[in-house]
Amino acid sequence: MLAACGHGGTDQEATATPEPIPATALTLADIPGATTQAAYHGIRMEVLCRGIEEGIRSIALSLEPDHPVTIGYEVGDATVYETLTLGLNTIWPNGRFAGIAKDIAACDGTELTTQYWPEDIIQSGEGVFHATAGLPDTLAGFTITTTGEDGAQHHIERIYAAVTTNNGEYPGIIVLTTVSNTDQPATPAPLDLLDAALQRADATLDPTAITTDLGPHTTPQPTSTTQH
Repeated sequence: MLAACGHGGTDQEATATPEPIPATALTLADIPGATTQAAYHGIRMEVLCRGIEEGIRSIALSLEPDHPVTIGYEVGDATVYETLTLGLNTIWPNGRFAGIAKDIAACDGTELTTQYWPEDIIQSGEGVFHATAGLPDTLAGFTITTTGEDGAQHHIERIYAAVTTNNGEYPGIIVLTTVSNTDQPATPAPLDLLDAALQRADATLDPTAITTDLGPHTTPQPTSTTQH
């Protein structure tokens, strides 16, 4: 069964032009085997599961120029994507991340469509979506192996990390994704890059983000990232 999902960013993002790479992004040196990098407005790889990607868009919708920025890194036969939505001034950070985690759980085990656009060419595929089990409350994630109309397969792995910046004042979300050109997982995995991503963004994992309260954000205590 193919799940129906809302989507509104393909046309805009598929024709996006590169923009400056943020100082808060991973560098080539942070990703073993990476050879090139380029930054774009928006999200460059989407899974059509409920409101997951819309949650990333809407959290920064009215906060230009703090829109989501995705940096793509070529790593052998795979691509790594890092999407940064940082420094947000909002009274409802928790509900956004909790909604993403809830949607991931709801889509577990269903057949879904993914789409991504390396070099501005939209590619899509279908496969069974699997929520990643055993992650701490600061993270949510999934894996999916897709098959396109041409028979090409891609293994996709993604994590969403709830974070804060500016000493806990501003909430945000860092998304790390790998897309391999085979049906096997790519190396490095998103979790392998999390510590470096937090360091580059000067961000801290937010242990309060899984809650669904609508009150003002509370400053979290630093959280260890050693659990993978």
